Amino acid sequence: MAYLHGVYPTEKSETAVSLSTTTQVQVVIGTAPIHMLDNPSEAVNKPILCESKEDCYKKIGYSTDFSKYTLCQSMFASFFKIGVAPVVFVNVLDPEKHNKEVTDKEFVVQDNSILIDDAVILSTLKLTAASNTISSEDYVTEWVDEKLSIIFKNKIEGNVTATYKSIAPEKVTENDIIGSYDTETGVRTGTELIKMVYPMYGVIPFVLIAPGWTETDTVGAVLEQKTEEINGCFKGITIIDLDSQTSKTRSAVIKDKQARTVNANTIAVYPKIKKDGYVLSYSAWLAAIIMKQATENEGVFCKSPSNINIDIDDCITADGTRVLYDGEDGNELNGEGIVTIIARNGWYTWGNNTAVYPEITDTKNRWIMARLAFAFVENEFIMSKIQTIDTELSPKNIENAVTEENIRLAALTAGGYILGGKMLYDKADNSNESILNGQFKFRTQIATNIPTEFIENTFEFDAETVQNAILGGEQ
Repeated sequence: MAYLHGVYPTEKSETAVSLSTTTQVQVVIGTAPIHMLDNPSEAVNKPILCESKEDCYKKIGYSTDFSKYTLCQSMFASFFKIGVAPVVFVNVLDPEKHNKEVTDKEFVVQDNSILIDDAVILSTLKLTAASNTISSEDYVTEWVDEKLSIIFKNKIEGNVTATYKSIAPEKVTENDIIGSYDTETGVRTGTELIKMVYPMYGVIPFVLIAPGWTETDTVGAVLEQKTEEINGCFKGITIIDLDSQTSKTRSAVIKDKQARTVNANTIAVYPKIKKDGYVLSYSAWLAAIIMKQATENEGVFCKSPSNINIDIDDCITADGTRVLYDGEDGNELNGEGIVTIIARNGWYTWGNNTAVYPEITDTKNRWIMARLAFAFVENEFIMSKIQTIDTELSPKNIENAVTEENIRLAALTAGGYILGGKMLYDKADNSNESILNGQFKFRTQIATNIPTEFIENTFEFDAETVQNAILGGEQ
């Protein structure tokens, strides 16, 4: 190392983004460039909690090839741009399963090194020079701008021949994303790993997404089903992307949505977005916005993610065609339960309805802010009362449970997060039989906020003022 004496400025290559945290988190299913890790197998089909972009680099890898490595869309949106943490990632890209052979590929040695522009699985790399095998101890490797740099310790001249396996994200299928549960081995993969997030990390899976994979109904329907009962008790939401490859007109988008499987916990979005030259699924960006809103409200999920000015560069379809909607265009999609983006001297999220609208108009099921609030309050109730399970049944426990929950609901009301709420214990709901079986039943009523979707102001001409101004009043 050089001897240092003086003042030496340095620059970070990236601008730091302040991160806000939540305890009910995003869970993102997809593919990551795990070939860049020292031990790729450690990042396959496991929930991996990341609290920063540095965590992502170390635990799961990062690439700007968002179409191949779909988890990186959420890394970019959440850690690089919007600033929310943590995020739990599930990578289904398996080097043992999703790979392709590359044999006898020649590289010219320059500065005693070669550069391989490929997703090399390092454990499979074999190098030869002049028919002589080069030991792995005779070179060092480093990923530079997503290319593998190989620097030789001894002088190498001429060409080097490489044989290896490269990771092949194109071989990942919807079945890999959906995953499975083996009842004999207990092994879970894909979306089945959502169940493992809370036991592993103590955070509740709340926003479930799979950017790049929910344009068809198969994966979206599975995520929707998961939101209804996570770990047997928790509630969540999912954001699905509508197909922008074949649906390029609003009428086509509406038909696509109408053909989809949806429930009240589903937000359907369209189209894709573009930021810093990269194309992302809208679901990745909107999920980060929802998380950011919660962090700005003391961790409470209660706001609509609509009419938010977002820092993106463009809206596009899958083939790059620009999508430029005004409010009227956006309203057409909103009326069919689709959240979109409109241009209004900037880009704005637009839409308050879950995907069940207009078929379902019930207040708690159609409004996104209502669904978020209900799911959040229910999850918090579970967390606050779990310690009460297995304590003795007694009038005092009943009284404490009601008092504690009403204090919590009153605090949410005072903060403006809900309009009001109360929990009560009704003897009519609790028969002798249920009590003798150790079961308590309560009722909670919640009035969530609802969005100000429509403001009307009638304008009319004031002839009297004109008369007074010009003629000086009545003649």
